[in-house]
Amino acid sequence: MPASIPDAPAAYADISAERGASSRSAVARIAELVIHLAIRELQSLHRFAVLGWAWPVLRQLAQLGVLVLVFSNVVNLHVHHYALFVLIGLMGWTWFSTGLAAAADSLASRRHLVFQARFPDLALPVVAVVVPLIDVLLSLPILLVLVVADGALQPALALLPVLLIIQFVLMVGLGWLAASISVYLRDVPNIIGLGLLLLFYLTPVFYDVARVPGRYAWALRLNPMTTLIDGYRAAFLDRPVPAVGDLLGLGGATAALAVAGWLVFRRLQPAFVDEL
Repeated sequence: MPASIPDAPAAYADISAERGASSRSAVARIAELVIHLAIRELQSLHRFAVLGWAWPVLRQLAQLGVLVLVFSNVVNLHVHHYALFVLIGLMGWTWFSTGLAAAADSLASRRHLVFQARFPDLALPVVAVVVPLIDVLLSLPILLVLVVADGALQPALALLPVLLIIQFVLMVGLGWLAASISVYLRDVPNIIGLGLLLLFYLTPVFYDVARVPGRYAWALRLNPMTTLIDGYRAAFLDRPVPAVGDLLGLGGATAALAVAGWLVFRRLQPAFVDEL
């Protein structure tokens, strides 16, 4: 991500300044601020790039090509529609890893916004999560065309919005935790980067968790991204839909994590300016 996001309009910086404003109105205006900053960030990212908005898709396709070459030809994992199988996993994982890494550094790298009076710095980790989400949403039509062309589509697309919401809430909760703690402990972004590197191999991006021996599969099931990626594949491909209990449990745990992240952020927030 670039070194800075253009300053938010003064009207947005004073979101919390209006006395008597309802909580619903404040949330709506913060959401508007998040969208505004996310769009400005994307414009800044792609402004001087020849291929512009195509780069996120090209990066995923390049990684997809390597994984398909290795695990379809060198080591055959015997997974039907393997290219689509991996592409769906990569989309979910790339959003998670990119967004969480950016959220962890969002306050330190945007300190000029944190220093602005009454600016809702709670929005900065959310912006970091939204930016790669927009890349995912732009890639979805391409994925849908590929799935239809391959004849692998099944009518479970209604599950997709639910999964996107769960992952969004999960990432925002983790982002609030990581961003607030990293203000005081600057090792946190590096720790998260290392953790994401290891977690990639414990997430069924390029392999089917159903083929993992039972003595190991339970550990993979503790990873929330396992259920989410299985759900994304079920939404597009002819694969089993995750159990309702698993989705409800994940949704409840994700909501609890988001609340915990919000509470920690608000608890540590008063000293952000001094520490940054």
